[in-house]
Amino acid sequence: MKDNVNRKVIAIVSGGPDSFCSLVMFLAKGFNAEVFHFNYGHKASRKETEVIKKLIDKLNILAKERGWGVVEKLHIIDMGFMKSFWKNTQLVDESVTVEEEYKPSVVVPLRNVVMVVIAAAYAYTLIEKEGLDVTLVLGSQYDDVKPAEDWGPRYPDCSPECFIALESAFNICHFRKYIGKLKIWTPSKEMIRKSELLRRCYSFIGDLIYKTWSCYQGYEKHCGKCESCINRKRAFREAGLEDKTEYLV
Repeated sequence: MKDNVNRKVIAIVSGGPDSFCSLVMFLAKGFNAEVFHFNYGHKASRKETEVIKKLIDKLNILAKERGWGVVEKLHIIDMGFMKSFWKNTQLVDESVTVEEEYKPSVVVPLRNVVMVVIAAAYAYTLIEKEGLDVTLVLGSQYDDVKPAEDWGPRYPDCSPECFIALESAFNICHFRKYIGKLKIWTPSKEMIRKSELLRRCYSFIGDLIYKTWSCYQGYEKHCGKCESCINRKRAFREAGLEDKTEYLV
């Protein structure tokens, strides 16, 4: 990355460990950030919003103590109107059961693309107004995209190819003088797995990592049964870290 004085981070953070840990790594390098959190009418939206507010407050206290960059602003983006468009998906449609293992119905079509376009539109206003370079940070990690089926990655909009294509599209779709001013970074681009993210993040923030939220359900505790909870358990185990998350099962 370039000089962090001239570069700002815009991080898309759900409140889950992947996106939160990605944010942490940039703050620890001294980058200031603005965080975009999207509510798209999904089942865990209330819980995720509750969690992200608490996480950012606690992270900023820690960041100031350690001389890191800080989160300058948390944007809560209401995309609840998309609930009626993203039907037949486990995360959004109340009539669709949340499964214990991966099925394509868990994928919300182009969700990351929609979020990145919104964040990028805002980023270009900062680039023009403040003369900054901007890095868009997402938590899409390698476990999401390593080939699992003949038809490609399980989560296509988490793939490096997706974000490389978006970055190229932005260079075409906005003024040429801004080419190269907006970059997209994800762990998947560097083949970083979930367990490695957890390991790195824990070294920075310790037990705050257990306050993140992975569950597809909106209960008070992690259900412990959905695919995301199972992936969380596995990642802590593979990272060699005790899992202090409270699960219902």
